[in-house]
Amino acid sequence: MTRLLDPAILPAYLASGLRIARRGLCGQHRYPGDARTVCRAIIEHCWTGDHYLASAGHFRQFWTRDLGFSSAALVRLGYRERVAASLAWALEAWSREGRVTTTIFPGRRPRDVYTYGVDSLPLVLYALRASDASGLVDRHRAWLGPEVERFGREVLDPATGLVRADRRFSTHRDTVRTSSNCYANTMLVLLSAVLGETGWFPDPVPAGVRERFLAAFWRVDHFVDQRDGDLVSGDATVFPFWLGVVAPELGLAGSLAAARAAGLAAPVPLRYTARRDPAAEDPVQRLFVPDYQGTAIWTSLGAIYLALLESVDPAAAAPAIEAYERLVERDGTLWEVLDGADPGLRPYRGRLGIFRADEAMLWSAILLDLLERRAARSAPPPGG
Repeated sequence: MTRLLDPAILPAYLASGLRIARRGLCGQHRYPGDARTVCRAIIEHCWTGDHYLASAGHFRQFWTRDLGFSSAALVRLGYRERVAASLAWALEAWSREGRVTTTIFPGRRPRDVYTYGVDSLPLVLYALRASDASGLVDRHRAWLGPEVERFGREVLDPATGLVRADRRFSTHRDTVRTSSNCYANTMLVLLSAVLGETGWFPDPVPAGVRERFLAAFWRVDHFVDQRDGDLVSGDATVFPFWLGVVAPELGLAGSLAAARAAGLAAPVPLRYTARRDPAAEDPVQRLFVPDYQGTAIWTSLGAIYLALLESVDPAAAAPAIEAYERLVERDGTLWEVLDGADPGLRPYRGRLGIFRADEAMLWSAILLDLLERRAARSAPPPGG
């Protein structure tokens, strides 16, 4: 709770609250056109002129993970220079404190929400590689090198060679208490893979991390959320494949099928879990946004799931992709979170309606990338 009172964070969240209240009175901003046009307009509205915001709605800050997992899609869509510019802007802000954080607030003030992000540094390096921005690594080498070493000290459990389980980390599911789950360990493998490929810095992760990761979290044809459990979760399903830490041949089709069988993909993808676990929710967040990252439907996970499914089974993916297109066109935006209990797939609302799901998300790029590729395949040949 004390972090939310930080002078950098509190004013930004108060401003977000005012934007939420205004939207409650006036409705969300509607972008006209078909789903592809809406998504491209959202990406444009997330661009400030020197960096991308996480959304054009109320989370108008730089969020490291949002840019990171969207970066490859943005590059494929032709926004490589903007991704690199965003990273240059962020790295300059971080260089003043010598650390990468989950978020950069207005005034170019870096902060971690809610705690150290296990995905922050790995996704920054992933985005730098995706945007071919090695020059930025050279420019910031003096402090990035020690930051890689710090990641090893903060995250790595020397006894297991995996993410330590004795502390909480901020992850994609940041309002739920998580430590050494599948997502967190995906980031450990990702960091090692990027450093191994680029040679930018010595790898703090002992050799064989991918094998340890698979031994801990892979179960014949799908990933599980916890080493000692059998829960199939949305983030465990998609991120190892989406970020390329494992090959599709490992069992992408089976893993996606396991998510469907667990009830995560209906009526549209994708939920974190099929059942709410209140005990796992952060106590403060539970008061205001219960089940926010439980059975609610996250469009970030959904867009990634659809892109992965389309790559292995286009026919099976088509109905869900078309359902997403209809939702985007119905509301003129891409919502952050949909109410998983609402048959009308309306945006998530917190307790007493105080919080409303964000709109116009940067990760629209992932959905747009998928829609553009499908359109290109169906277009008639030149001269046809």
